Amino acid sequence: MKFLLVKLNHIGDTLLMTPTIRWLRDTYPDAQIDVVVRKGCEGVLEANADISHIFTIARPERSKRKLLEQIKDFLHLSSGIGLRRYDYAFDLSNSDRAKLILFLSAAKHRGINRWHNPITGWKALLFTDFSDYAWGSDHQVLKDFRTVTDILGLPAKPGPLQMEVRDLLPKVRKQFGTRPKAYLHLHPVSRWSFKEWPPERWAKVLSLLLKKHTLQVVISSGPDPREIAVTERIATILQRSGFPVPILTRGETTLRELGALIGDARIFLGVDTVAMHIAAAVHTPTVALFGPSDEWSWHPWQVPHKLLLGTCPCKQTRRFVCDRTLTPPCLEEISVENVVSAARELLDA
Repeated sequence: MKFLLVKLNHIGDTLLMTPTIRWLRDTYPDAQIDVVVRKGCEGVLEANADISHIFTIARPERSKRKLLEQIKDFLHLSSGIGLRRYDYAFDLSNSDRAKLILFLSAAKHRGINRWHNPITGWKALLFTDFSDYAWGSDHQVLKDFRTVTDILGLPAKPGPLQMEVRDLLPKVRKQFGTRPKAYLHLHPVSRWSFKEWPPERWAKVLSLLLKKHTLQVVISSGPDPREIAVTERIATILQRSGFPVPILTRGETTLRELGALIGDARIFLGVDTVAMHIAAAVHTPTVALFGPSDEWSWHPWQVPHKLLLGTCPCKQTRRFVCDRTLTPPCLEEISVENVVSAARELLDA
């Protein structure tokens, strides 16, 4: 059997596809399982033994897509998948580009979930099979999983996220001077700043936890200068309070190296971002703060975790009306004491 899974979203979405890939590998041990993802997202899938081949296409950020590069990528991809004669191909992102890729794959069966976005007109002619699973109130892992299992006609349940990082543990321990399960890992930033909690509150949480627990502190971020500045602000406040200087990654890790660093930690703290999903994939107990994003769709999957939520009218109306340059009221509502309590409960466990 030959399978093609196309998911043209962001890094976290790519990682949420891994329970589906693992199930396919367990069910069809000798199958060829190929994936198509956005450039920059493949890092969370590297070294994944369940995947036969990873194809990449234009980046998720529109500002980073150059027309000539997109054309070259698409021609290269088309020539690669068109010769493989897939038995099944699945559009897991429900995008026009993904639909075209499925058509060019010439797979015998081409499937998609049509519950939220009805597939009509000429687009319906591109597919042979459909899933009508109503995933609106369920986790995004289930959306991908049920699309595949419904079309294959094999009821099943998804397992945990998958990310291979064990080979990188010696490297990150040496690079950052960490000891296994002897530190707390904080990732306080997101590509979307409206998901973030004030750095002063994170510093207060850390100071209260360090009074009771003897732990190193690692604070990670992406390479964006704004994100690095947030982590430096937290480190400065903590140092002024008399605590040891935290270890800062400053965005100088690959996605797999970040996974190894998070996987070696005793606990992970952060907001709704890819690092939170990486923590689930490497089985690190997690405290996650959610503001206007839907926790039922994106919460840490199959890992011990605590969610901190504020009251958010946007979730009822499905319209984000707050100033995106400020911390939204739902995140402001989350108290330092509640975050500390959740972290202590996981640490004590």
